Amino acid sequence: MADMDPQGIPSPEPDNKPAAGNDSQPTPRWIPPQRIFEQRLADVQRARNPILEASGRLVRCLCDLPERLAPAETERLRELINEELDTFKALVERANVKREHVIASHYAICTALDDVVLQQEWGQGWWASHSLLVQHHQDNLGGEKVYQVLGRLVESPHEHIAVIELIYYLMSLGFMGRYRTMTDGDRQHHTIRQRLYDLLLKHYGPVPQELSPHIEAAPPGRFPRLYSVSPWMTAAVLAVVLLGMFAWMKRELLLRQHDLLQQIEAIGRMTPPPWPQALHLAEWLKDEIARGVVTVHDNDRGATVVFRGDDIFRAGQADVNKRLLPTLNKVASEINKVQGKVQVIGHSDNQPIKSVRFPSNQVLSEERAAVVSAYLASQGVAKGRLEAIGKGDSEPVGDNKTIAGRAANRRVEVVVTQ
Repeated sequence: MADMDPQGIPSPEPDNKPAAGNDSQPTPRWIPPQRIFEQRLADVQRARNPILEASGRLVRCLCDLPERLAPAETERLRELINEELDTFKALVERANVKREHVIASHYAICTALDDVVLQQEWGQGWWASHSLLVQHHQDNLGGEKVYQVLGRLVESPHEHIAVIELIYYLMSLGFMGRYRTMTDGDRQHHTIRQRLYDLLLKHYGPVPQELSPHIEAAPPGRFPRLYSVSPWMTAAVLAVVLLGMFAWMKRELLLRQHDLLQQIEAIGRMTPPPWPQALHLAEWLKDEIARGVVTVHDNDRGATVVFRGDDIFRAGQADVNKRLLPTLNKVASEINKVQGKVQVIGHSDNQPIKSVRFPSNQVLSEERAAVVSAYLASQGVAKGRLEAIGKGDSEPVGDNKTIAGRAANRRVEVVVTQ
């Protein structure tokens, strides 16, 4: 940084002095187009604080930095900041700002921008080794020296209030400098910023509380009546409105009543669906029932045909007796006339069976049910309606201790459920 004058303000230094460790030639100062520059200069000259007005874009940059930036975009941002730093110098010099204030402000802005950029991930590389402060002031101790300069400035706040206000804004928008890494840095930084605020408040005075101080409030009292309406007129208008609402609602009710009557009449003209055809297995198999070949149990939901196991199968076998095929054909024919589920359930007695094909009564009952189910399917009963179940000796209907009881337990049931 430049040498300090007796007041602690950085003394002027040449703009074209090369940065430390940078062998490149100095670039000429960039100035915006004349019309834009003159317009900004006029704003600076009218401002209460010319330094703050001239540095507005650089100050706003502190809170507008992106979180992510590509290397090429970083270089372009650096170019724009350098151009704006040159414009800032040109503006304050044309506005006749003290030279020491120009240098101090420029130094503080470069330090603040470096301090905030280095907190970004994209600022850790090239920017960290080519800071703005090194480029423009050949110094890298700005985080310490800005507060040293500030300490000298506040000794004569009225003389240096413009620079003090600028540093206050920089601190408010992210600049911390040496206090960023200190243990109690946040508290100390806040204390300094509060002291600067008190100095500014004392110098400029309190901020007006009214948003529009020149607006005259209406005198207290009742609002003037714009026009007078007779109570009879109000009642008449209200009556007309209510009558109109009643007429509209009456019309809606009549329309809905008409629609409802039409729907009721349509229901009366509907043809009821046909009743499901009833099973007539008991009538259809009356001869077989008379001979004792089958037993039929009818109910409201279907019927159950019971075949005696000794008639439909030979002992210990699962092949259907050919003498019972005509009866099964009749059952299949009647089932095909109706809808519903068909269960074929095989039962046995509790006498153990010993054969390679049927190791148990359960297996035998399952096989007999499957054989009868397959035969019904061959006679046109849909396979999706059929279900074969073997229950072994789990549901006896007779006493397994007697011959007659065991014979009754050996059976196959065809259960039709509508």
